[in-house]
Amino acid sequence: MLHNFAGNVEMYGVLDSVGSGPVEARVSKNSTMVGVGMSMEGIEQNPVVYDLMSEMAFQRNKIDVPKWVDSYPTRRYGKFVPLLQEAWNILFHTVYNCTDGAYDKNRDVIVAFPDVDPTIYSLFSKRNSLKDEDESFDKPHLWYSTSEVIRALELFIEGGKELSSSNTYRYDLVDLTRQALAKYANDLFLDVIEAYKSHDSYGVAHLSEKFLELVDDMDTLLISHEGFLLGPWLESSKQLAVDEEQEKQYEWNARTQITMWFDNTEEEASLLRDYGNKYWSGLLRDYYGPRAAIYFKYLKQSLARGERFNLQGWRREWITLTNDWQNGRNVYPVKSEGDAFSISQSLYYKYLCDSGINDH
Repeated sequence: MLHNFAGNVEMYGVLDSVGSGPVEARVSKNSTMVGVGMSMEGIEQNPVVYDLMSEMAFQRNKIDVPKWVDSYPTRRYGKFVPLLQEAWNILFHTVYNCTDGAYDKNRDVIVAFPDVDPTIYSLFSKRNSLKDEDESFDKPHLWYSTSEVIRALELFIEGGKELSSSNTYRYDLVDLTRQALAKYANDLFLDVIEAYKSHDSYGVAHLSEKFLELVDDMDTLLISHEGFLLGPWLESSKQLAVDEEQEKQYEWNARTQITMWFDNTEEEASLLRDYGNKYWSGLLRDYYGPRAAIYFKYLKQSLARGERFNLQGWRREWITLTNDWQNGRNVYPVKSEGDAFSISQSLYYKYLCDSGINDH
């Protein structure tokens, strides 16, 4: 199974295929299969996918995946909660039922900000994608009903009082809240672009501030669980060093790997920018948020001066921000802070309850 590229944080999978594919391959005509395995560039995401695939190594027959998913939350959280069982049934039929044939490479706007002139965006199909097929930038991958996933989050919150002591529940709650907010952010970004193309200076200012506030709020969400922290990544790299010079180099390597690989010029970003993007606390607050703020600054300048969007100016500042952050030595937390349940609940009511998000 090749499930994830670069360890991107995105709820994604095809559980039905995982529960049947290995058996079908083994019993197929002229099969030479001798075992199963997992080949991935990152494993610390989507535990349900890896749980099921690991189990397939010991199965002679296909798994009844709906039945398996029904019992999954009880196994994972240590207690049967009907609301969580209902929520996981929704997730099984939405985020974990990607049947569009596309592999998943997270290109959400927050973590993979589009490096394009805003005038090229096609907005007539605004709620379906960020681009048409002939546009030159990647779009976020969306294969499910966002309203159904928000309903699953609502059930997670309603059933959470019985599971507040479960670390696995808190991880899944933060991840599901992050997933819903990330797709909301994609729509919010397009609202900014629509305001810009309508020459609505107030709209651009108001909506861009709302976007940046959302990024900060998501950073607060992510720091509430140790599975979404930047600190452990950087500290583990530094621990491999034998002296201070090597420590600086290893930390630079770790910061570069998750942002922009070092083949850029002053005005041309690396083609491998955001390849290893992560929804990690610290990265949103100190890199993704400031990057978006630079782009929005140039949008507002363009409208105020009646000039074209300064694409080269934006690129220069973005690349400078990136290089400065990669060379930084500031220390990030390695332990979680805050209550995951109360933060998720607060952000659900702030952004997603009655949000008016349209299904894609």
